[in-house]
Amino acid sequence: MKVYHQGQYGFKTLNKKYNKFIPSFGKALKSFSSVLYLETEDNALNLTTPTIKVVSSQPNSFSAIEKEMRKVKGFKISVKEPNNKILFEQTGQPMRFMLYKSGGRLQNVFDEDGNALTSKKPTTDQQEDAVRYILESAKLPTKAEINKAIRFDFDKTWHSSFEKTFEGIKNNIMTVSDMKKYEFYRDSNRNKLDFLNKITDSKILPDSKDNWNPSDLWAVKRTEKPRLQVTVNKLYTELQAQKKTIEDLNKFIENELKKKNLIGISLKQVTAPRATVKKISVDKKLIGSINFNGVLEKYKFFCSNSYFDILFKMKVIKDTVDYRFRFRPRAASGQVKTYGEGQPVTQKTFDGAISSDIINLKFPKVRNFTSYVNDNLKTQGTVYKTIMYQNFDDKFKKFVEKGKYDFVVVDELTKKLGAYEIKRAVVLLYYIYNFETYNNRKELFNSFYLAAKKMNQFSSQHWKVF
Repeated sequence: MKVYHQGQYGFKTLNKKYNKFIPSFGKALKSFSSVLYLETEDNALNLTTPTIKVVSSQPNSFSAIEKEMRKVKGFKISVKEPNNKILFEQTGQPMRFMLYKSGGRLQNVFDEDGNALTSKKPTTDQQEDAVRYILESAKLPTKAEINKAIRFDFDKTWHSSFEKTFEGIKNNIMTVSDMKKYEFYRDSNRNKLDFLNKITDSKILPDSKDNWNPSDLWAVKRTEKPRLQVTVNKLYTELQAQKKTIEDLNKFIENELKKKNLIGISLKQVTAPRATVKKISVDKKLIGSINFNGVLEKYKFFCSNSYFDILFKMKVIKDTVDYRFRFRPRAASGQVKTYGEGQPVTQKTFDGAISSDIINLKFPKVRNFTSYVNDNLKTQGTVYKTIMYQNFDDKFKKFVEKGKYDFVVVDELTKKLGAYEIKRAVVLLYYIYNFETYNNRKELFNSFYLAAKKMNQFSSQHWKVF
């Protein structure tokens, strides 16, 4: 596969083969670096004649670059095609490369800083494996090394996040020299150590694994592996026999974290100038201090929107947090199955998803209503007419007819929309209806907030980097 290195990144790549390329042409090409792209084959250079492509909308760019390059002494210049292809060969030396005028946009490009310019999003496993690889390296590898190790070309935002995550971990959790004492395991990898699979076994947990402990990576001190395995084997057997409880498991996690023998780390993409690193410790006092504190402001929901927000305030110990729940479909095109997430209003990344189990427990009709809309409901040109036409829930009809909302302002109910937009809006409005009519808002919002935060009264200690 053709892969292109832009400007200075390409010059550095070519300089690894010809160590006099930058001394010879670096100054001449500096002002043109943004339009020059070194062609590689899966990031490997053509061993015979590397090609530098010129991609520019300016008609005179190629001739201007040629003019500057001709000023460099000691090269034989062969014009293969005028204003299109020129071969440069260093007299008496092995350096040779082709300057070539490209006719269109290039795919698979790395920018001048070595970041992939890609629309592909890495999987969660790839994101976590990248951090695991960095910590195992006990240094910040180059972008190319990270991409090669994970077999994915991460873009600028991800490499920036990895750098900030590494800085956050080494400054707050373990030093670079300490990293060498650990083995690192991705939690979702079923081939991780046996004792890690045992402590995260759903059979012994009172809630989902992430609500108990959302760690994405586990750091295991090498010298403690045998002891940890023996200890967990005994604890796991006693938990299965109900001779021990979740409190005993949490105490084990807390003690080993304190001694830095077993460290769980929860990861989020870092979009702020620096990573926030917190040790998360949930106790009854914290859980008891969390309370819904009213509406922050009404969200303007247009029926053509792909999501809605619930904006509210939460009291957490002595602080008041401005928070949002966001609900939107995430399934394949044409599907209306809806998911919920939570985040502080000022935070760019989401804390986490609200478990569908909890949503279905609080809103018991939404799953069947969503299936009904997706499979059976015939749209009637507008969202309003379609809601009045549906025969699944008459109370929902009356609610929309009344048009009184505490959390949102609804617009475009009578606007003509496409069939999928109408179905999506009907489902989203059904979620809004459930929020508005729930009889115990404090209990509902506390439950969803804790779910988004991956916390409950059984949660265990871990580090969070975001």
